[in-house]
Amino acid sequence: MSKGSREGRIVKRDSAEQQTGPASQFQQYPQTDVNEAILLHDGAFRLRSGRRCIEASGSAHLRCLPSPRIRFDIETDGLGVELNFDSLNVELPGFTTKHVLPYSMTRGRRVAIQASAGAMEWGGGKQPLLSVGFQIMNLFDFVRRGPTAVPGDATQIGGDYGTIETVDLKHSGWQIRIVALPDGQVRYRRLKDTGGYAFTHVGRLARIDGSAFSVDEAEDILELLRVFLSFARGAACHLPVQWGRGHDEEIVWRKFASPTVDPWKTRISWFDEYHGEILEELFDPFCRNYKKPKLHQSLVLALHWYRHCNTQSCGLEGSLILGMAGLELLGGLVVVDENKSMTDKKYDRLPGAKKLQELLSALKVQAVFPQRYNSLSQFAQRNGNWDACQTLVKLRNGFVHADKKNRGIVFGSQGKTTFHAWQLSLWYQELALLRVLGHRGSYCNRTTASRTGQVEVVPWGKA
Repeated sequence: MSKGSREGRIVKRDSAEQQTGPASQFQQYPQTDVNEAILLHDGAFRLRSGRRCIEASGSAHLRCLPSPRIRFDIETDGLGVELNFDSLNVELPGFTTKHVLPYSMTRGRRVAIQASAGAMEWGGGKQPLLSVGFQIMNLFDFVRRGPTAVPGDATQIGGDYGTIETVDLKHSGWQIRIVALPDGQVRYRRLKDTGGYAFTHVGRLARIDGSAFSVDEAEDILELLRVFLSFARGAACHLPVQWGRGHDEEIVWRKFASPTVDPWKTRISWFDEYHGEILEELFDPFCRNYKKPKLHQSLVLALHWYRHCNTQSCGLEGSLILGMAGLELLGGLVVVDENKSMTDKKYDRLPGAKKLQELLSALKVQAVFPQRYNSLSQFAQRNGNWDACQTLVKLRNGFVHADKKNRGIVFGSQGKTTFHAWQLSLWYQELALLRVLGHRGSYCNRTTASRTGQVEVVPWGKA
């Protein structure tokens, strides 16, 4: 099938008649309101069941609720009655699709079928790209000092300086510009009111020297960006809509995904939204460390524990358990692999509290309770005058090893005690991750920050 015929089957967003305003020009698939479904394709489908093949019509939407996913809604005539749902395959002519799962079939005069898809991709192949545009879902609001950009336009930047919502991330010859949408503040207010999902930013990827690159190369660097932004948010965000342009600025590749995105909620993390320049400082070292073969799998797991701990995906008590698992892993990365202050075997033999004490020593943090965590310090004093490391481990053991003694310790704690322990474990995780990533600049200390914009230098970065 020719490229022209395939392009005719996709919802195109290029004509001036379809769009208005600067944001629309650079959003291929604008979302007029939070949680709104976005039409990706309207046209032909193909249904296969055994030897039977039927042409059908339908649509593909990126639906936001109850969670973001690609959904196919397909209808066909009475011939569809003969389809066996148990052996049904749904195809989208002109697209490469992944993980297509039919989950509903209604039979009548016409047959209606619903299916979900993990991803759908058009074009690409060996065609060289000069730039890739993308839309970001549920990224935090941020500003920094620097040259202004056209709101919603990731291609143009001016010479005026001020407080802006733009960052330029660079790594290994790549440049990624991220720009907030012009109606971003309205979107954030709506997200605060309703929760859910919305596109908040657009971006553009290109080589700094203007050279061409492949789809595979673009996907690799954009995956790094997704992981990095999710780490900075402390919750999953995603780039579910991407498109690549060739030498004549024509779009030659499009990719849509069913993203893993955490629903909107005001969250605390190590990143302060008034200091967007921290993203620019950390992106390159993040990418370099994330790609190291000996470090990659451990970082993937540590970031996984951190995200689920910060989002309370397992409840408060379960999140504390995940956080402590993450700290034990990070302790090995910092104490053994980076500092080389002891061997793996020696570290593994240490009691849990001692492992955490060794990590804090490497981070130049004392095992004392933050001033505002009075409930946690009082709990520690009542149970044996423990330090912060002993207290976290004792609470973790109370939830995991629930014998009579441990149950007594946990049942004697207050709700605020567990909350403060959870927050303390997150602070330690953030410091350890920043240390592993080689960051020596500023960050938001969740245990001391009292307002947005308050940052401090990481403990090991101080003179």
